[in-house]
Amino acid sequence: MKKRIFPPEGARINLGLCVVLALFLLSAAALLPRMGAERASRNAGIVLDFRDVASLASSTGRTAEAAWGEMARKGATGLMVSELTGTQLSLGVLPLYYGPASGLPEGARKALAAPLSSAALFFPKTFPAGRKALPSLAARFPGMRTAEADGGTAVFLPRTLEELLLTGVLPDMDGLLLAEKLQIPVFYRVAPALPGDTAPSVAALDKLLADFPSIRTLAPAGETALGFPDLKPLAGAVRKAGRSVAVVEFSRQLGAPQLNWLAFPALLPLHSVTHEELLSRNISRSALFERLLRAVKERSVRLLVFRPSAMESSADPYGTFLGELGNLAAGLSAHGIAVSWPEPFSPWRTGLAGAAALALAFVYSLLQYLRRFFLFSGADDHGRTGRVSRKGALLLGAVVLVTALAVRFVPPAARIIGALAAVFVVAEASFLALDGWRRPWAGLVGSFLFAVAGGLAIAAFFSEPAYMLRLRAFSGVKATLFLPPLLVLLADLRRREHPESLGDIFRRPPLWGELFLLGILLAGAGLVLFRSDNVQFVPAFEVRMREFLERILVARPRNKEIFLGYPALLLWYYVRKADLWPRYREVLRMATVLGFSSAVNSFCHFHTPLYFILFRQFNGLWTGVLVGMMGIVLLRFLILPLWEKYGRMVTG
Repeated sequence: MKKRIFPPEGARINLGLCVVLALFLLSAAALLPRMGAERASRNAGIVLDFRDVASLASSTGRTAEAAWGEMARKGATGLMVSELTGTQLSLGVLPLYYGPASGLPEGARKALAAPLSSAALFFPKTFPAGRKALPSLAARFPGMRTAEADGGTAVFLPRTLEELLLTGVLPDMDGLLLAEKLQIPVFYRVAPALPGDTAPSVAALDKLLADFPSIRTLAPAGETALGFPDLKPLAGAVRKAGRSVAVVEFSRQLGAPQLNWLAFPALLPLHSVTHEELLSRNISRSALFERLLRAVKERSVRLLVFRPSAMESSADPYGTFLGELGNLAAGLSAHGIAVSWPEPFSPWRTGLAGAAALALAFVYSLLQYLRRFFLFSGADDHGRTGRVSRKGALLLGAVVLVTALAVRFVPPAARIIGALAAVFVVAEASFLALDGWRRPWAGLVGSFLFAVAGGLAIAAFFSEPAYMLRLRAFSGVKATLFLPPLLVLLADLRRREHPESLGDIFRRPPLWGELFLLGILLAGAGLVLFRSDNVQFVPAFEVRMREFLERILVARPRNKEIFLGYPALLLWYYVRKADLWPRYREVLRMATVLGFSSAVNSFCHFHTPLYFILFRQFNGLWTGVLVGMMGIVLLRFLILPLWEKYGRMVTG
């Protein structure tokens, strides 16, 4: 007997199940390059500021070289070396003279014949590294003059001291020479320059990169990137030398985004906490460790700048720092992250499989919402419309194919469809969960799988280095926080999941309970939107709770899932089966939607490793269910008895 590929015409296909399976298969195929890149980049480098190393070494009578040897054995991977500004040089960072030419030794001043008010340097013979900087200085300052006199080298700079206060003058040669001698990878900070000095500053950088192959990556220092608004010369120097640019997290530097785009894909995400931030925010060492580990685990940061405590009170700051350095390296290793110098991503493009996954998630979720909104008038369909004919499946496939081609080849369409896909996937996952109250566990698991499948479909198309490095932003994150609850609410009113229609509500006087719940919903919505990616307003107790959950669960679930979404879903199951509070239980449905919004949004953080997101979703599910069960116990044995006694006071 000939085997049928398709079922007979009269047969029905379980469309939802087929869609979920197709989403998983298409997404898996499309995500292979991302998963390969994430496996290959399971490492991070620990970078120390050379000035910190030199200071700690000096405090114990060690040389910087000896100190670095001990720190490298504890896990240090590279050095941060800076181009020093006039302000830094005037503070005596290096053993040389920097100031007006009038302060030079008499013999040097006469030999240079420089204006007394001009900026000048004097490299004593006891500082041999200074002479190594002369080629870079000559490129940086056309018109520079030098003279040998009085036991050293005098240098005339054709600038005033005021002009050089915040601009780069001299590379920290001690750090560069140490790195070159010991083959230490260097993260170099390029100081700003005066507007007319961009070309000579870039020329000096060219010379430096040619002379010091140990410089592996660099980033501009200061509030404005060197050359802003034209970053092409700086980016050209980086590309010509085959180096990478460090993408400093949370930087608000003018010109940094343009430089990152010009240097793409030679980029390395970097996280740094300055001494000023450590002091101003009173960040404890344990909090700092957690922050650094989180940056690597959750955001795929590849370089960590680690500094000693600015408030260290121990009798042995050097030994304390060595211990902290070892603990940080051990913490990274414990999470499967090798401590070594990283390399940038190799670029790749998402293929048609990712576009097809995104298109399928969007088209199916949209059609399901339209079906629920326009074609069904009851509280739930009880599984009656989960099947489709062969012709219907073929028609759906054709629509998905056309949408996939638009997604793949029309960038504006991809951005719009990506955002809408996230919105409707959240809505459909919410309906699967909420309408499954007759079979709670089937509704819970089915909605969870659909949310994961839909999230993977979104990630399947947008998992390109430009998104993973956050050069491009996904446009649907905010939309998933307020549009899905609105869509579900509108459908509920039409389907009479809420016992009254919108017109009925407006035609009668409001109830005190409704006004109270409305106030809570509005306040909650405002808080959710305000708190979205607004980490500086997280209260201290929540920070401690997050750190605790990270320690015990590794992949901490998001609060909206464990304390809002899944608990609200379980409470909905209970009150719906018991037919309690028909006018007020809509609030549980809205809270459930916000939980699924959070779940899908996790997949839109493309910089987070995929395995971590999946682990987080699993943790969110079981912890949320656990909290929900505790909520049901509280409802059954505390809230309901109180409601029976005082409920009329609220409902009127």
